[in-house]
Amino acid sequence: MTFIGQSGSDLPDNLPLLTRVVDENFPDDLPTLTEVVQENIATDIAIPPPSAFGDEEMRRLLLRLEAHLETVFAEKLNLRLEQLQQVAVEQAVNELKAELPNMLRNALNTRTEL
Repeated sequence: MTFIGQSGSDLPDNLPLLTRVVDENFPDDLPTLTEVVQENIATDIAIPPPSAFGDEEMRRLLLRLEAHLETVFAEKLNLRLEQLQQVAVEQAVNELKAELPNMLRNALNTRTEL
């Protein structure tokens, strides 16, 4: 690898030279990207061959998919239920805190009246 130094530029002096000038005597047998692929070959490459599953294999795959979906849904549902339960508990505690002074006052008033 050849390193170049460019005077008067902000680039470091140890940049690798990634290109070089090709002289006229260089053989012209390098592949190019100008080849056109025939359409029928391109479609054959683009479309994967259909894979046929037997009834038993299809049934087995469906059972695995169903089990996986149940697991994923159960995890998501449990997470959401835990979040909702936490919100409900916080709300109940806050309501109790708000009502507690009145409840204590009423209890003390009732006791002093006896």
